[in-house]
Amino acid sequence: MNEFSQELEYLRKAVRSEFGGPVETSNDFEALSFRIGEKTGQPLSASTLKRFYGYMSLHPKPRIATLDVLARFIGREDFRDLCRTLQEGSAFLAGETLDCSALAPGREVVLRWLPDRQVRLRHGDGAFFEVVAPGTSKLRKGDVFSVSRILKGHPLYLTDIRRGGEPLPAYVAGRTAGIQEIEVY
Repeated sequence: MNEFSQELEYLRKAVRSEFGGPVETSNDFEALSFRIGEKTGQPLSASTLKRFYGYMSLHPKPRIATLDVLARFIGREDFRDLCRTLQEGSAFLAGETLDCSALAPGREVVLRWLPDRQVRLRHGDGAFFEVVAPGTSKLRKGDVFSVSRILKGHPLYLTDIRRGGEPLPAYVAGRTAGIQEIEVY
């Protein structure tokens, strides 16, 4: 399976993102096992998942049937479909989406991503947001930026950030596993 190392790493991250949290403890693997069975109708044991994530073995060699179930868990037809999509280099993005233009001015949004990062934003006019509580992010209170959509499970790329009226370099939140939680207040 070494020829699929990039696809397997992508699948690990995507499953973790779909699960919505870390996959590090026995309880996490049990909960993930339950969620996979619930969503796909094809449960995988916690020990199979531990092997897949290298928790029990440094060199996991998952079976294609396991990879097919995991691919279905993240919304693909099977592992072959996932590989084909990754090789094409483009695909439609699926998952929970926050359409920022539909938010009323003054609404607040909390975003969370790994590892233990979060930020609270206040929506302004159009697609503009202001950071009201930077939490554990690298953004600062008062930073402003525009973004039209936020997709759960995908990185958030900010290219038009201003701090005190001065432009900042582009910023990415959730680069590894994407935005894990989106809460609107």
